[in-house]
Amino acid sequence: MEIVDMLERLRVDMCSLQETRWKSNGVSHIKSYKLFWNGQKTTQNKKGIFIRESLAQNVLEVVRISSRLMLIKLRMGKQVLTVFSAYAPQTGESEDAKNEIWNTLSEAVRKSPSSEIPLIYGDLNGHV
Repeated sequence: MEIVDMLERLRVDMCSLQETRWKSNGVSHIKSYKLFWNGQKTTQNKKGIFIRESLAQNVLEVVRISSRLMLIKLRMGKQVLTVFSAYAPQTGESEDAKNEIWNTLSEAVRKSPSSEIPLIYGDLNGHV
């Protein structure tokens, strides 16, 4: 897979992907990475997180919140890292769709224990 070759060459430990074509939800080993993905039966809004295999051993939990949001909890030494993968609606989508993802992401971050470190990856489509 071309993306894995690039990740290995650049020595990337984690990478979030949006607009993938994988259906359903799953986990797959690809070379030196583990891919966790979240999708629906259609081909829209799917996302995935590549994690280097050596770090993937530390995955505590994978939560697929919606078609636009997932999170993975990783133990990193004494800390827990909560990695969010988000895909915000593009320009032209309804305000309700935009508000829904931001509200869902905000709620998920708020629900994370304060002892965990949140890390937000994704395509936020120009929103900060």
